[in-house]
Amino acid sequence: MALAHSQHSLSMLGKPRSFRRPFPAALLTVLLGATLGMSACGPQEASSAAIVDGVSISEQDVQSISSEVNSLAQGGQKLSPSDALLSMILAPYVLDEAKRVHKTIGESQARLVVKKIAHPSAATLRFAEMQLAVQALDQASKNLIVAELNKAKITVNPRYGSFDPKQIAMAPSAPDWIKASATTPVK
Repeated sequence: MALAHSQHSLSMLGKPRSFRRPFPAALLTVLLGATLGMSACGPQEASSAAIVDGVSISEQDVQSISSEVNSLAQGGQKLSPSDALLSMILAPYVLDEAKRVHKTIGESQARLVVKKIAHPSAATLRFAEMQLAVQALDQASKNLIVAELNKAKITVNPRYGSFDPKQIAMAPSAPDWIKASATTPVK
């Protein structure tokens, strides 16, 4: 007679440990090691909104930018988390190019833009710097940034969509378990 799992557990309570079937220690070690290895080395870290050339952009930074910038918007268009992430993906490329062409934007200039935020996060200040810097760049510099983005390895958390380097935009992504169905003609 086979016992249900709960009955088996109850039936083992009064018996000495030697009667229990031990889980092989070697197998447990391998499983634990593989689990830890996969969780640390996967293409997407758990708290990352994106990874750009090995550098993680945290979900916390994306959310703080979105909420802090939206606190400044007065009835206007709100900054979505996907757009905040796009700015953070672009930031290192835009700021490096601005520095290269001697159009660096300083933190003090960024603070002026977000002066109504009592204590802006470092991510929000970087967002403001990037926004100011991109406006100061000419088309040749923007073309160089696009070329660099096309060479970059960018992995985006699917909840934010996917990065399209040709359009320099975030595209919404449908989960891979949702399949588009072929429409049948109506008779």
